[in-house]
Amino acid sequence: MENRQIVVFKLMGREFGINIMQVLEIINHEWIRPVPNVPDYIEGIINVRSTVYPIFNLRKRLHMTPIDDLKETKIILLNLEQSRVGLLVDSVSEILSVQEEHIERTPEIINKDKASCIDYIVKQADRIIITLDVAAVISEAESLFIEGVSNEEDYCSNRK
Repeated sequence: MENRQIVVFKLMGREFGINIMQVLEIINHEWIRPVPNVPDYIEGIINVRSTVYPIFNLRKRLHMTPIDDLKETKIILLNLEQSRVGLLVDSVSEILSVQEEHIERTPEIINKDKASCIDYIVKQADRIIITLDVAAVISEAESLFIEGVSNEEDYCSNRK
C-alpha cells in the first residue's frame, strides 16, 4: 500500500494539508511587501534567496476570518509547475505519512465547483484533514500574476 506525505497546517484551529512534494520550505513570517491592484488575499511579495514569492493569505482566500497579528504565522513556500508561491498559514504542525486506507475523495454532496480546491480528505481516528489542491486554490488570473512576478528579472532586463 502506498503512503502519501502531507504537510499539516492550521487555519482557525482546523487542520489542512498540502502534498509534501510541492513544498520547498517553511519559514517564519517576515515583512511582506504590498503589491498594488491585486486581490485582497494576495498579501504581497517576499524575496527569499533571490527568488520572489507572491504570498497568498489562505484565511482570506478560503473566506475565513482574517488574523489580526501576522507575527506568529508561517509561510509555506511552494514550487508549482511554472512558478513559486507562498501560502500564509496560522501554524505548521507536522509532516504526516498517510496510508491509502485513510484517504477519502471529496464527498459528492459538496459542490465540486465551490470546493474544487479540495484534493482529498484524510481521516485518522478523531482527525479530519482537508488536503488542498494548490493549483485549484490559485486561479488562472492569479497564475498570470505569479508568472509575471516570477519573470520579474527577465521583464526588468528587457526594459533596459
